[in-house]
Amino acid sequence: MRTIIIMFIVFILCSAKDFNDKLDRYLIACHTTDFVCFKRQYKALRDNVLLGNYLLNIDYYEPYYFKYGNSGTCIKLSGLEESELVGISMDGAVGQFSLTLELPLRVQQVLNDTAVCAEPDREFTKTISNNGTLKKFMGNATIQVVYPYEIRKKKGVIHMVLEEEDLDVIVDIPELVDYDMNNIEEIDTYNLSEWAYNVVQHINAAKSFALPYTSQYRALAKRISIERLLLLYPEEEYTDIKFNFSESAYY
Repeated sequence: MRTIIIMFIVFILCSAKDFNDKLDRYLIACHTTDFVCFKRQYKALRDNVLLGNYLLNIDYYEPYYFKYGNSGTCIKLSGLEESELVGISMDGAVGQFSLTLELPLRVQQVLNDTAVCAEPDREFTKTISNNGTLKKFMGNATIQVVYPYEIRKKKGVIHMVLEEEDLDVIVDIPELVDYDMNNIEEIDTYNLSEWAYNVVQHINAAKSFALPYTSQYRALAKRISIERLLLLYPEEEYTDIKFNFSESAYY
């Protein structure tokens, strides 16, 4: 029995070490003055954690699909897989942590047998027929996410406990104001941008598209000590950190 217990303890210790070794491959810790590091940190977290990680028991992220009226097709929204960090701030005095992300927003019509499609937030009122040509358009989106938080220490481990976030999503679908009526490509681009703009009006982009992804960060904060992501200078404490960076202000 003693041998079994010892072997079990060794197994647990080895598993914990293996877990931490794997995390160290993609967890980048940054000082509060290093915006370039935060950008690298986000990219590593995006690719290895926020899009899903079985080690951390974080669900794998899926693009958002919703029914395209009665056309027998669905709309697929994607682009968060390529999102970039363009702003980050943290204010310990008020307990607020924020991220600003920019991404290419892909609006694509797909067959309804490719995924389970949700009902749109606002119903399509016009009859939509599928003529066999599946449309697609790429615009841009900016996501501003603000997490209220508390710093808590348990058994010597410090966590930033994130509360439910506030989200603001700005969808930018470029349109051709002046276009050549004799240029087929320009006419097609104009029509597709009008189509994509109309389509995204039927959903709440913050709730349906962004929230399932930004909530992954809350899941991460529960499982990873803040010390694995944020380095302090000697005069700093996690409870009073304050910094604010943005792409436009940095460059």
